[in-house]
Amino acid sequence: MKKIWVYLLGVLTGIVVTIIILAIIGVAMNAKNDLGTRMTNGMSFFEAPGDIVEPSSVKVFQALGDGAALAHSKGNEPYDLYGDPTVLLYNEEGNPYYDDQIVKSPSGKCFRQVGIYRYSSRMGDRTVPIVMILDK
Repeated sequence: MKKIWVYLLGVLTGIVVTIIILAIIGVAMNAKNDLGTRMTNGMSFFEAPGDIVEPSSVKVFQALGDGAALAHSKGNEPYDLYGDPTVLLYNEEGNPYYDDQIVKSPSGKCFRQVGIYRYSSRMGDRTVPIVMILDK
């Protein structure tokens, strides 16, 4: 009878230790992700909007759904073509973008960097700024 109690106490101790270790790992992972950013599907968002990004318009080359699209930016010069740098265009309303759509910032608003997006492509791992249309 004593052996059964020792066995059950050992199993119970193992369960408690496992729960404690998993809780510590969960707290550590949460603290790692909360260091000034919020992480979602490769997207790291800043706590507050960052710098103004120069392009006056961007051209979508790959719509990702849920209000996000990869786009090439266009400079303010009349002869500039859509090309690098690549940005991730994001809107919180979830309005869809489509391929080859040209998105311009309205008067009184501008593109601001709100985070970083990391993804893999045929050319390797890429990191691009996440931009949103916000007030100046």
